[in-house]
Amino acid sequence: MCTVENNMQREIKYWPTLTVAFGIIFAVVYSGQLLIDGSLSKDAGYQTATMVKNTVGDGSIVFTWLFHSTHAHFIENLTFFLLTGWWVENRVDDARFILGVAAVLGIGVNVAAALFFQVPGAGISGITTGLGMMIALGAFERLFDSSVRLIKNILDFTFSVVFVLWSVGALGPLTSGTAIEVHVFGAVFGAAWYATEKVRYGFRCPPSPQSS
Repeated sequence: MCTVENNMQREIKYWPTLTVAFGIIFAVVYSGQLLIDGSLSKDAGYQTATMVKNTVGDGSIVFTWLFHSTHAHFIENLTFFLLTGWWVENRVDDARFILGVAAVLGIGVNVAAALFFQVPGAGISGITTGLGMMIALGAFERLFDSSVRLIKNILDFTFSVVFVLWSVGALGPLTSGTAIEVHVFGAVFGAAWYATEKVRYGFRCPPSPQSS
């Protein structure tokens, strides 16, 4: 059950400022990839990401989570990020949201995948999977809270579970070349972030207007 913090309880953000800001950053970086490659072909992002990795070496793992390989990869990831990020942004402190997305699910997931499986991940798939896991855990807990809107919460839970299972390949094979290890670490790190929020901060939820 979500912790009630009287007047300090977070209000619903009808405009997900930080989520949109991250989305703009991802769009700017991908546009930069296309400019560097000097092409609008569908795999221009991949060419640039490969060039940067070859130039910088192992140190590139710190920022390759910002890169995307193709137009479809970028649009898919950005769409899922905007949907999942909004949900989580409403429930954690702004500073922790930035830290969680960039350091934990961004850099942390890619570094872990590289260290344990030598997988050079690129893109924000680990971030979206981690955010999806947080939604699934939060929605599951809220299923037992009579103060929330039950139907909406069931939908949140169902869609987030399906998304996470799809991301880690449990519902069928993913696109060839997908670094599934990054997705798995994203789910693990997302669960760890959720647990930290629950233990230390109560994972504050926006108030529900009514139950249904």
